[in-house]
Amino acid sequence: MSKSNHDRVLAFLDDFHVEGMPDFARLSEYFAEDGVYQPLVPATDRIVGRTAIADALQKQYRTYYECRCEIHASAAIGPFVFTERTDHVTLHKGDRKVGSRVCAVFELNDAGLIVSWREYWDSGDVMRQMGVTADELAAAM
Repeated sequence: MSKSNHDRVLAFLDDFHVEGMPDFARLSEYFAEDGVYQPLVPATDRIVGRTAIADALQKQYRTYYECRCEIHASAAIGPFVFTERTDHVTLHKGDRKVGSRVCAVFELNDAGLIVSWREYWDSGDVMRQMGVTADELAAAM
C-alpha cells in the first residue's frame, strides 16, 4: 500500500506542477469527496471537499504561474506520504521568481484517494521574496 500511495502522491504533484495551467478538475479526482487540504499549518483554515480544494488550487494561480516542483526527499509508511520539496513559481506581478521549501504530509484512504494534505513552509521567507504582508499572502491563498 505504501508504494502505491507514494506513486499516487508523486503523480498528483506532477499533474499539479506543470508548465502552463494545470487541469484543476483532474486534480480534484485525486481527492476523496470529503478530502481536506491545509495550505499552511497552522496559519490557514482547512479546506474541505474535492471541489473546494480544486478551487483553492486554482485561486493560487491568480498570484503565480509556471509552478515547478523540485522533490528533495519523499517517503511513505502505511497511508501516509511525506515529501520535502522546493516549489518554484513566477509571480504575475513583476515576473518575480519565488522558491519555497515545503514539507507536506498526505494521507490516503484504501481507494488511493487523498483524504488529507497538510503543508508546512516558512511564510516569512515567502513574504520577503514576494514583497507582501501577511494579510496579502493570506488573501492569495
